[in-house]
Amino acid sequence: MKNKITRFLAYNKKVSVICIDSTALVEEIRKIHDLTPTTTAVLGRVATVCTLMSFTDLKDLTDNLTVQIKGNGPIGTIIAICELENIKKAEIKICADNPHIELPLKPSGKIDVSGAVGESGFLNIIRENELTKGKYNGVSPIVSGEIAEDFTEYFAKSKQQPTVLALGVLVDRNGVKKAGGYIISLMPDAKTQEIEKIENAINNCKPISELLNQGLSLEEIAKQVTGDENIEIIEEDLDVCYKCNCNKDKIERGIISLGKEEIQKIIDEDEKIEAICHFCHKKYVLNKEELEILKKKSK
Repeated sequence: MKNKITRFLAYNKKVSVICIDSTALVEEIRKIHDLTPTTTAVLGRVATVCTLMSFTDLKDLTDNLTVQIKGNGPIGTIIAICELENIKKAEIKICADNPHIELPLKPSGKIDVSGAVGESGFLNIIRENELTKGKYNGVSPIVSGEIAEDFTEYFAKSKQQPTVLALGVLVDRNGVKKAGGYIISLMPDAKTQEIEKIENAINNCKPISELLNQGLSLEEIAKQVTGDENIEIIEEDLDVCYKCNCNKDKIERGIISLGKEEIQKIIDEDEKIEAICHFCHKKYVLNKEELEILKKKSK
């Protein structure tokens, strides 16, 4: 199974569309973090929109994007970090404070995403360029906890550009059946006529996860959600992978930052330390001798 990401232009280049089938990515995330159906839906939606933003917001290979979602729901803080491996491929890693919670389905039979995230809190979007050391930090309130609505609010405030975002994750007892999303952005020369056609198309369209489950291609989905049968493909070989770049050096730097007293306390009480990466669950164990060396390097 492979992720699929395609860019389109609609209505004579007045409308930009990017669509993703993120089923493989979300299933990998589910396995890495041993997610429940509820948290699979939550992290799947977040990972999907962050992947789309990697290709719409990151302009250089030195750019990176960090998304923090801090709601008042039981899943706690969600963190996703994205960067570009190359101009065609994005890398992402994601974690949550409480990835194993499970909530009852809503009366409608749908997964209670907002119940897990919470209906108040904020999104913090940090975009950074390593060469210039420039950093953009955008904060937006959580408006529903459903993720798509929350990011739509962020797009409206940060980009001041009419944007439609849809996200969906379809889960069954065996894992992720389908996951995906799309972003529709209107160019400055888009007219009321195009806007009305898109609004009508979206209102009459099924959720993205259902469209994918029916076997529709991304091109067919783009045509449905825009109402434009003459949609133009501009890029269709984009990809995304889950990648964690943790290593022992980073763990050691974190321990050094604790300070001499705290490191000595660890030595006295346990004679070793076990550190587990939140993004990939790799375990690092440092013994007493290694801790003594790190203590000498700390303040």
